[in-house]
Amino acid sequence: MAAAFDIKILWSVFKEIGTFLTGQSDKKKDIVINAHKAINTAFIKTYDYLRNKNGDYVPNLELSEVWNQASAAVMKVDKDLGDLLYHKSRFWLDPQLYINLKKQYEIIELKQVIEEMEMLRIQL
Repeated sequence: MAAAFDIKILWSVFKEIGTFLTGQSDKKKDIVINAHKAINTAFIKTYDYLRNKNGDYVPNLELSEVWNQASAAVMKVDKDLGDLLYHKSRFWLDPQLYINLKKQYEIIELKQVIEEMEMLRIQL
């Protein structure tokens, strides 16, 4: 009888561990999904802006904000990529300043953003 009781306790512990690990996995997946969504939103808005403005780099507060949101979401998954998106956010506050300071190399290009989004999707 004691062995059966011990097995029930052990089974209960294993179920709790499984539930905990699954919950952690789901949380990580949600964080990655939110990061991907934030980057994709910033990508779409930037692509649309550049296409409709003939590629003119003029200050744009909305683009700065969406890249800042993407940066914050991605920092939870990939700090280096989050830093790149942070620079992109600052770029849109004053693009000419970045160009004058010859810091445009710090700005991630949209084609690289697509590659990074695919890398995030792989984590799912």
